[in-house]
Amino acid sequence: MSQFFGIIIAAALVNNLVLVQLLGVSALFSYSNNLRNAIELAWMSGSIMFASAVINLLVGRWLLVPLQLEFLQLILFVVVSASLAQLLLSQLAPRLPHSFRRLGLEFCLISGNSAIVGLSLLNMTSVGSIPHSINYSLGAAIGFGVLLVMFAALRERLETADIPAPLRGAPIHLISAGIVAMCLLGFAGLV
Repeated sequence: MSQFFGIIIAAALVNNLVLVQLLGVSALFSYSNNLRNAIELAWMSGSIMFASAVINLLVGRWLLVPLQLEFLQLILFVVVSASLAQLLLSQLAPRLPHSFRRLGLEFCLISGNSAIVGLSLLNMTSVGSIPHSINYSLGAAIGFGVLLVMFAALRERLETADIPAPLRGAPIHLISAGIVAMCLLGFAGLV
């Protein structure tokens, strides 16, 4: 049990998809403009990321590998991830109409998030068992969501901070992301 918990913590902090493996960086900077929006998008992205990673892992290991069709995995993973995202979004649209009016384009862009497809490809190249890969997917989804919310809160604080004029906007956001990435690498000794 502690081994599975260690895998989740390692995937969320030490091997963070966004700041350590550089998957989904564009989503981090485009989705974290507002804390309220970031919380909703983190929940949606995390759930789609975990579900598509598990489905793609099972399809890849039980269908593509036995049939020696590994060359189709990228195409299949993109189709499965986009279909799953659209299915979930179509189910949630009637329940969250205000969110969909406010965040319409961002919800549609979730299906093309590079972190979602990248996590599926990382699971296929890992040599771990299926339960280990599922726990890694859960940790990666949690890490993505927490980082998105944390970075949105940081960006809101930076709006009111006294920052020199040349560093305002994108430069201070990139500097902040670099500092957070170094902090996450500090957790490497824990797991």
